Amino acid sequence: MADPSPNPISISIGWLLAYVVVIASVIGGVMYGRSEALKVYGSNEAQAEWDTWREDAKKLADGAGPVKRRVPKSPQPPALVLMRDYFAVCLGGAVLLSTVLFATFMVLVRGAMQSTSLTPAATSGDNQPSP
Repeated sequence: MADPSPNPISISIGWLLAYVVVIASVIGGVMYGRSEALKVYGSNEAQAEWDTWREDAKKLADGAGPVKRRVPKSPQPPALVLMRDYFAVCLGGAVLLSTVLFATFMVLVRGAMQSTSLTPAATSGDNQPSP
């Protein structure tokens, strides 16, 4: 009688290919986000808007409003600094978290797909009560 279970090597290759696709998508998304952040926040207009916002925040910090606002310390927009100076950290964190999420998903799916029977008698068809 042939074993009805699928080949574990082909299943492992399928999971590996799915992982490569997911990680490639995450890396591509983070790199696209970096290019957009550099394009949007790296311009002179964006720097002028950030300087204006810092000046407005400085005025609000000195005011007597209900909330005490702190003046941003960064001379450049934070998204620009994040994607320019800390890109490797962002990319590494995204890959690490995506790997953990994928592994969790894989364990859950593989557990759900396994047979629910725990005893050999339940699968042999001899689970009739004996006389």
